[in-house]
Amino acid sequence: MVDVFSRPIPGQSLTATPKNAPWERPPELVETGDAVKYYINKLADEDVMDDLAVTFEMGADLKTVVETLMTMGSMKGLHTVEVGMLAGPIVASFVKAAMSTYGIKVKETATDPKEDRKERNIARMKLLMQEYLKTDPKKDAGSELIEELSTVDATDVSQDDTEPQQEQEPMVEAEAAPTGLMAKGEV
Repeated sequence: MVDVFSRPIPGQSLTATPKNAPWERPPELVETGDAVKYYINKLADEDVMDDLAVTFEMGADLKTVVETLMTMGSMKGLHTVEVGMLAGPIVASFVKAAMSTYGIKVKETATDPKEDRKERNIARMKLLMQEYLKTDPKKDAGSELIEELSTVDATDVSQDDTEPQQEQEPMVEAEAAPTGLMAKGEV
């Protein structure tokens, strides 16, 4: 149970002793080069690299690890956020190169933008098909096909698993004779 009354009140941080938190004091490392040297020296330790290797083998991505390092450095008052943003790509390159010596291929990010875009497009198409089915009063072969397509899971259909199919000639359906009040034809 959360005690609502134990939370800080608005303005309480203004009554605390100034420069009490590490991020309220001037940073220890002001230059980007100094921050890069600090991180490379810290990460070059064999024990640290072994632990990082395990982390990446478990599925961690480079962006998250480096951003966490930079955020923690800023919170400890080691450097500013801006210095961390500038040092991050250099540290990421070092970590990636170090992991390649371990034989570990490091993922850049946790998600693939192309896969995310593909999944969003599939979800959008499914939604459009389902909306169409709600407004379509007739149930014909086209509606049944759309209904079937809207229930197919995108993970079931993989481009890698499909075998190339032989080209088939399209089937031509016989046109039905027009019917109705305004239909022209033989009487």
